Order: sequence, then C-alpha cells, then structure tokens
Amino acid sequence: MKRSLNVARPLFLGKESLLSNISNVLDSGQLVNGEFTRQFEENFSKYLGTSYAISVNSCSSALEIVLRYIGITGGEVIIPTNTCLATANAALFAGGKPVLADIKPGTYFLDPEEVLRRISNKTRAVIVVYIAGYVPPETEEIKRICEERGIPLVEDCAHGPGASYKGKVAGTFGLAGCFSFSPTKIITTGVGGIIATDDDNLRKYCRSARVYGTVAGSLEITQIGNNWLLDEIRSCMGLSQLESLDFFIQRRREIAQYYDQMLTSTDLLRKLPINKVCNHVYHKYPLQVAGNINVQDMKATFEDRYGFELESVYWPTCHLQPVYQETFGYTSGNFPVAESILSRQVTLPLHVSITKDDAEYAFECLVSEIGKRIKTQK
Repeated sequence: MKRSLNVARPLFLGKESLLSNISNVLDSGQLVNGEFTRQFEENFSKYLGTSYAISVNSCSSALEIVLRYIGITGGEVIIPTNTCLATANAALFAGGKPVLADIKPGTYFLDPEEVLRRISNKTRAVIVVYIAGYVPPETEEIKRICEERGIPLVEDCAHGPGASYKGKVAGTFGLAGCFSFSPTKIITTGVGGIIATDDDNLRKYCRSARVYGTVAGSLEITQIGNNWLLDEIRSCMGLSQLESLDFFIQRRREIAQYYDQMLTSTDLLRKLPINKVCNHVYHKYPLQVAGNINVQDMKATFEDRYGFELESVYWPTCHLQPVYQETFGYTSGNFPVAESILSRQVTLPLHVSITKDDAEYAFECLVSEIGKRIKTQK
C-alpha cells in the first residue's frame, strides 16, 4: 500500500529545555550576541576539538567569509562540480572565480589528479565537499597537495558534522571547516552555519566580518563585512541539536545498515565503496542504479507512484546549471566522470525518525520500479 514518507525531517529532543531557553531569550530582549550563541560556539568547538567556532547565518556565508579572509580577489578557487551551487557562488561573492573539477572514478569526491591539473598561479584556495556525510581517504592527498604549494584548504562540511577519517573529524583538515544547519541537515537551527578553525587571525576576521566589519567594542568599521550573525533563538536550537548529535548519527547508521542488508538481495542497485577507516554519518544514502533505464524519468514520476521523493545528491552538477553554462561556458561533457556517476545516482529516505518498516518499504519500491522499467525495455 502506498505510504507517505519524508526524505528528510528534523527531530527536536528535550523540547522543554529548548522552549525554556527560547523563553529566556525573549524575556531578556537580547536577540543577538548573547550567552546562548557564545555557549553554542564553545560547545561546537569542543565537539570538533578545534580552537574556535564562529557562528554565522548560513554555510554559504561561512564559505564566503573564509574566502574573503584568504583574499581571492582576481584569483581562482578549485571546487568539485558535484556540490551545491552556493559553494561555487561563495567564490564569486568573495571576488574570485570558481574553477570546477571532476570527481574521482568510483567515488563522489573531488579527484586529487584533477586538483593537480587545475592548479595555476591564480589558484588561491581549494574546497573539498564531504558528500553524504563521508570524509574519504582522498582528503589526505588533497591536503598534502595544498600544503606543498601553500594553498589554503577549505572544507565544506555541510553534510559532515561528526564524520571522520582515521579519527580526524570533518572540519579539522584545512584552514577552516564550514558547517550548515539548514532544515535537511543532520542538526539544524532552521538556517545557520559555523566556521571551525584553529587560526586566531581567521577567528578575529570572522567575528568582525559577520557584524559589517566592525571592531569589537567599537563603532569603527575596518573591513568590508555584512550582517551574517546567527541569532540567539537559533543558537538555542543549535545547543539542543548538538546535545543530540551522537544519537542522531547512531540512528542514521542503524537505518543505513537496514539498507545495506537489503542491498545484498539485488544487483539492481549498488553502493560505492566506503573505506573502513572512515566514520560515515549518513547525511544521505546514495546508490547507483544498474540497468539501461532513464533514471531522471523514474525520479520525475516516483513520488506520485510511491508517496516519497526519489532524490539525488547534487544532480544536475554545477557545470550543468544554466547560469554557469551561460556565465562560464561550461557544457555537457566537460566533467564526464561526474556526469556518468551522478546521472545514475539516487538516494533513499534517511532521517532519525525513519523506521525499519519505512526503510523496507522505500527500498522495495525502488527495486520494484527499476525491475519494471528494465522489463519494459526488453
């Protein structure tokens, strides 16, 4: 029987404490730059093990601020084509040019060889993106490439709070890790983000830039900034969500294990390899569709038939978006690996409230639909 499933859904535990904190904010009248924001930043930096965490209003702003600090005006930033367009746009807003790159075959991750091919005397930074909550081994190689050339490495950790590689957590490999707390992410503040870093000069810059470029305790503006603050009410939400993060990750892994077990029963879907030393947090559960079927057509009609949306992670890619084709001249075929892999990728519903029964329903619907389409083509 057809059922309705959310592909992503936030969960708030400890609502009584959260609502009490929000009430305290409203009673105090201090809606920004208060104790809850300070505490959220402090707790987040402790969770990651970084020296600092600076809250902002979005991950997009976080990326832009870090790139402004690096100073990319007139320069280039290497970015994987399979990311949210906001990642690449951050380079534009910071005065530079996004240089898109292909992914490594058999992965969803930026190819180190592509980074080497695209580095030039204009390269000011490289951004890595942890797709679906996975920090792959290639991160180490890209970090080494950047360090040898004195190029700052920036991490887009929108999918990755809590993820790690060899015990080193997302957000601690480069100059800064930029996190997202939008409604579909592992933890949410509605909208919001954080910049994690060990660089004290970057910390000072971020704290100034998010308040129009002002100097702390002064009305003097010493740099170009904006209103990029995270407010106190959202910080209350962030504190509450952060307390639940380990539980959320545990539940996501349990659901992913349900899917893993079912995956052994079919050859119509496959999961790209995951290195055992990588601590996956499963923001998403991406799969590759086998068989010569039109995956995009299947996605377009799937929700009407089965009651839930069949998503992909970053398809179309940045270089296939009309605005980037018009602006930079990108065309289909520029990044063949990404096109080949991502055009056949789908993701199944995965959030904390998904039950084993929900997971079985979603998986069976997908396998059944693929099988029907393969038979139709014969």
